[in-house]
Amino acid sequence: MGAQPTEQVPKTIGQIPFDDAFPGRSVGFVHDLHHDDRLTLAAVADLADRLPRRSVIADTATQPLLVPQGGPPRGVLERPGDVIRDLRNANAWLTLLMVEEDPGMADLMNTNLDQLESGISAKQGKRVKMRKRVAFVFVSSPNSVTPVHFDIEHSLLMQVSGCKTVSVGRFESDATRRHEFDRYWNGSHGRIEDLQPEVASYTMTPGRAVYIPPGTPHWVHNGPDISLSVTLTYFTAATVRENRVENFNAKLRRRNLNPREPGRSAAVDTAKVCALGLWTIGQRLRSVSAGAKQQPSQAPGEGGYRVEGS
Repeated sequence: MGAQPTEQVPKTIGQIPFDDAFPGRSVGFVHDLHHDDRLTLAAVADLADRLPRRSVIADTATQPLLVPQGGPPRGVLERPGDVIRDLRNANAWLTLLMVEEDPGMADLMNTNLDQLESGISAKQGKRVKMRKRVAFVFVSSPNSVTPVHFDIEHSLLMQVSGCKTVSVGRFESDATRRHEFDRYWNGSHGRIEDLQPEVASYTMTPGRAVYIPPGTPHWVHNGPDISLSVTLTYFTAATVRENRVENFNAKLRRRNLNPREPGRSAAVDTAKVCALGLWTIGQRLRSVSAGAKQQPSQAPGEGGYRVEGS
């Protein structure tokens, strides 16, 4: 008898940079966060109650796949932990934003992203560094749906408990991609108008994970149990630069101009990045001189504020 085929050993987070698909396409991998006591449902409920109200997004679990009009509400729950503790009956999904502000979550995030960054440096060179590391926790009632959307960060979605299916798509054309990116910077939160072609599907059980590149359409169907997952995100110098150009272009469009999209001219992109920097400094100086207590409002994506529940 011939030898039986052996199952491929799943990659760890530190190994995915050596996959030929990375960083342009999605890659599955494994992790051990499902053994971490900081990520029990009870611990996450307590974390939700400690966070500022604006750091918690909540919506109903029963969602259509297409909700293009914008993101779910933030800061509406007085005690989000109570919703999480009764999640089986709550018909809800919640996103906890910027949980790395909690020391335990910061340690969890950096321990994992350090492994990934080490692999990236070994493969691409030490000049490639992560920027703006941010962590999110998602909790969902059974059978919930996350509508089709994309994020501008490099994202690592890691399943801790329950199960779900993550579908990863591609934009059907460059024109569609450009249209949706313009909508993002005009405030769509990455919610997409039309279902895009699916190219991969990942069954997420505890210990399984998927890397999703920036600007990649994806959507989620939860299974029959409560789902808890963590997403770790980061930018690179290239994505920060591109997003700053996109941000500046959005300001030009609001003045009825038709700016050149990123990547067409390095000189033009550099000028836009510099102009945005000067504009931001001017905004801050005006806020200080006016005695404003709040920082100037950020453009979508500038502060790493995810609004979805992957």
